[in-house]
Amino acid sequence: MYSRFIKLLVLACLTYNTATAQTTPADTTSAPPEDLNFDEFSDADDRKVKTFATQKVLYMSPTRLISVGYEAQFGPQLTSVGSPEGGQSITDARLTAYRGLRLAYNTPVISRSNFILNLGVSYWNTGIQTDLSAPTGLKGALEQGLRTAGVNATVFKPLNNTHFLIIQANADANGNYRALSDLSSKHLTYSGTAIFGWKKDDNFMWGLGLTRTYRGGDLLHIPVLFYNRTFSPKWGVEAILPARAAIRRNFGTNALLSFGYELEGNSFFLSNNAGRTADWFVRRSEIKPRLNYERKLKGFVWLAVQGGMAINWRYDVLGTQNPVANEKPLFANTLRNAPYVNVSLNLVSP
Repeated sequence: MYSRFIKLLVLACLTYNTATAQTTPADTTSAPPEDLNFDEFSDADDRKVKTFATQKVLYMSPTRLISVGYEAQFGPQLTSVGSPEGGQSITDARLTAYRGLRLAYNTPVISRSNFILNLGVSYWNTGIQTDLSAPTGLKGALEQGLRTAGVNATVFKPLNNTHFLIIQANADANGNYRALSDLSSKHLTYSGTAIFGWKKDDNFMWGLGLTRTYRGGDLLHIPVLFYNRTFSPKWGVEAILPARAAIRRNFGTNALLSFGYELEGNSFFLSNNAGRTADWFVRRSEIKPRLNYERKLKGFVWLAVQGGMAINWRYDVLGTQNPVANEKPLFANTLRNAPYVNVSLNLVSP
């Protein structure tokens, strides 16, 4: 009996010591390393990276970096009523040629998430020939051709993930000049646009702003509406009103078809090669409803084919580049509407 009690007591002591050894916590009294600063630790939510709105919506038309194109109008006719200061009138002169080369180059020089700056140059030429045999002053001036050479800059500045600014400026040399040595300050026009916008999501961005423009032939200061929206992978709208607008139909990521319009124009100085006393400026403007098809050929090379109607808005010749009070045209011109086609080869951005 006694020996059994001794055995049970020894067994209980052994069991207690084993349990105590297994549950004794590790020593936590040692000091942390001296180079560990707990003030440097914070919640993950306190270290978020700031994001900004991007400049595009999904499935937009590709941005052209280099464009080489050719545009031609077919069968327009010109009627011109001359004034005593202008000279001889022209009645129903058929333009046997009204076509030319169109070149453009644009590149981003600064491209960051919070600031994008694009710079570009462009050259548009319209060669003109008529079926007139009589050498009138206006005939000779127009048959030297009309051309525009310009430089432009566009800034896209997102303020946060929702709001953004677009600032765009152009300087163009417009006229019937043949060489850079022919240029003067009378050839130059300056345009610009400023827009404040909202980007709702990757499918919708819009904005309001003001523009100084010669697209109407005359100098205009008017409000603008910027509206880019993708409704589905197939359908969308791209517009900067009143300059242009188009409904877009995508065929995957390699082709698209769009229908819309563009307003084109400027004030062109006609160089004085005939010794006349007055300056001549053609205030030219056209509204072009059009159908445009673009397709990827290979890599970043795309082909674009555009066709539509060139609807004349203004083609008068006046003695000043910009509107003045009570002015009258030297030649009140009417250029009849004509179908046109534009074909271009383009290198687009990724």
